[in-house]
Amino acid sequence: MMRSSISLGRVAGVPVGLNISVVVIVVILVIGLAFGRFPIAFPGLSTAAYVLAAVVSALLFLASLLAHELAHAIVAKRHGLEVNGITLWLLGGVAELRGEPRSPGADLKIAGVGPLTSVVLGGVFALVSWGFPPPARHR
Repeated sequence: MMRSSISLGRVAGVPVGLNISVVVIVVILVIGLAFGRFPIAFPGLSTAAYVLAAVVSALLFLASLLAHELAHAIVAKRHGLEVNGITLWLLGGVAELRGEPRSPGADLKIAGVGPLTSVVLGGVFALVSWGFPPPARHR
């Protein structure tokens, strides 16, 4: 069982926390995006702009992980399972469920809603990105 190091409170009645290992992935994302990918994709911007965009991207990534796990938890609760909590960690997230689904259909819904949520969020992010022009370059 993955333990939370930092409590983020409750979402939809489910305790949510971060394991300290999540700091590792956030640092990797911010450094990789701010000093790697973003300067290549959008040359000519300030370092501060790249770092800000990278921090926002890392936070959106964590929010997406939370949405994925929260979807599992909410559907599990609707099917009578207890949800002890959600922990985000280095390699993703985990919703700690107690008990077994009452039917194969419930099990399928609980398992499938997380990936479905991720696909929907990916589509939303793609649509949003098409609505924004590339950032202006400094000369």
